[in-house]
Amino acid sequence: MLIKEKISIEEFDDKSYQIRLVEPLEEEKAVLTHYLHNIHNGVSKYYKDEALSILKNYVEYKNENEISVVEEEALQQLLFEVENVPFPTPNNYTFKFIDLFAGIGGFRIAMQNVGGKCVYSSEWNKDAQKTYRANFSEVPFGDITKESVKNYIPKEFDILCAGFPCQAFSIAGLRKGFSDTKGTLFFDLEPNLLVA
Repeated sequence: MLIKEKISIEEFDDKSYQIRLVEPLEEEKAVLTHYLHNIHNGVSKYYKDEALSILKNYVEYKNENEISVVEEEALQQLLFEVENVPFPTPNNYTFKFIDLFAGIGGFRIAMQNVGGKCVYSSEWNKDAQKTYRANFSEVPFGDITKESVKNYIPKEFDILCAGFPCQAFSIAGLRKGFSDTKGTLFFDLEPNLLVA
């Protein structure tokens, strides 16, 4: 008997699925949602192989539990999920941007409103990631200071948006400047600013 199973990005958090993985990928939901959001443009190539491997592993897991799931159908369900969001990307976008220190997506909304397409997002705060996902159906990558996260940044973008923490410099903060770890986060972005 074939069962039509609904697939959702949230299911990737299922404990029995996570236990099954030999090497759990911390960024698997980010890789998959970034691939899905960019499937209609050339940026998807940065995520494609890993995203399809993640999807294949998940489909195998579902099928082991006697639930019949086909990869193509799962991909279509996930595409539908990421394309039906409160704040969609404009159909005729004119530029591509990346959204670092994304928070809940304020910069993204502004950039989309002027014709932009987000091709990469990063936010380390788990609660902000949940809200970002609710707003855009995209899970941001995590800690931008990690090389494994930086390696996902595509080379094809026009604008880099980064609302990095200002507490290190603000009069409302401790004003430790570059002596505060938050004050040095700019230097994690600097190599990406030099992209031609």
